[in-house]
Formats: sequence, C-alpha cells, structure tokens
Amino acid sequence: MKSKPPELWTPETVTARDLVTDSAITVLVSCEGCRTNREMNIWKVGARLADDYLYGLRFRCRTCGMYPTTMEIGRRNSSQGEKLFKIALRPAAWDESHEEAQRHAIERANRKWSGSS
Repeated sequence: MKSKPPELWTPETVTARDLVTDSAITVLVSCEGCRTNREMNIWKVGARLADDYLYGLRFRCRTCGMYPTTMEIGRRNSSQGEKLFKIALRPAAWDESHEEAQRHAIERANRKWSGSS
C-alpha cells in the first residue's frame, strides 16, 4: 500500500505508513491516568502495523496501565510545533478483560489524584 499525501490525512484514514514519510511528524499520546503526554515512535508501530488505521489501535500506558483515549498528530517547525489533528482512539479489539483493566486503572488514578492511597 502506498502512503497518502498529508493533505489527504484525516483522523479516520491516517496510518503509520502515511506518517513515516515525513520526518517532522510527531505522534503524542496523552494518558489521563498518570496525566502525562508521551511522544510515540511511529517507526515502531509502522514496522508491524503499517497499514492499520491509527484510530483502531490499542495502546496501554506502561506507567499506570490505563488505555489512552486520544492521540495527537503534529509537525515540528523550527520554533514550535504545529498541531494537525487529534485522533479519538476506538480500539478494534476490546473485550471484557480490557474493560476491567481500564476500570481498575481509572480507580487507581482516582485514588492517586484524590490524595488517598
């Protein structure tokens, strides 16, 4: 499959193969559990899932175990970054065990951020 030009990228159709063609592109994943933003290496994703739509992928935070719900695609400029669009993650594979893991991660995060342990 061939990569699409940037003007054809949308949250519903962008793939890792599209993004790796531009070295200035960044992929930022936001975790609501540990309240961090992490830049993702799209080359690692593209090595296995080059033609899968990014909105259907499932990622899990290594720190808190929560499944992030959004991913932001941007471009680095000389002085600052430019946000292109945000992707709402809707994992293709999601079952009861994932739902349970997400619920537990949310409970842990709520306990942590409310100050009780």
